[in-house]
Amino acid sequence: MFIEDGTGSGNSAKVTDENLLKTLAITRSLENHANQDEGQAYNALFAVNPDGAGDCIFYLKNTNDTDLIIESVWWQTSAAEEVYYKLGDIGVPVLTNGSAITPVNLNAGSGNAADCTCYSNTADGATDITGLSGGITIQSLWLTSAQSTLFNCEADIIIPKNQVFTIYCVGGDTLLRGTLLLHYHD
Repeated sequence: MFIEDGTGSGNSAKVTDENLLKTLAITRSLENHANQDEGQAYNALFAVNPDGAGDCIFYLKNTNDTDLIIESVWWQTSAAEEVYYKLGDIGVPVLTNGSAITPVNLNAGSGNAADCTCYSNTADGATDITGLSGGITIQSLWLTSAQSTLFNCEADIIIPKNQVFTIYCVGGDTLLRGTLLLHYHD
């Protein structure tokens, strides 16, 4: 049995007696599609030395109509530290210490810029983002001393428009470097 494409081109696809479509396909990740075809994949690089215990060290708010998807975070630490990720913090972020971060487009041929507000630091500087409250903890990570590791967000973290993702440290006063991989896709 065959299915016609419905446009009159004469193209068709074969269907088995179990209603399975027979295909010859090349598959690739959603991140690759967002990067290569849409030019909408980015890295947000940060390097912080938190002011103290419990500090917010990374803030990301999606200002785009399209969902922002966090795929993974690459971590490097100078000493043992616990960090946790939160969704839904509210308030006006205040950079007690830190700076605005501009995520870098991963497609050299794309002129797109990430449509978000992102704060942290970029040079092992003191970082504390205050003015936030609420939110829910979605992940807690224990980073061992002098470690470099990738944490893949298995189900991805989806940030709709005007929603917030934050990272906090538990102990503080540890050099933490990270690369957050994000892309936009509906």
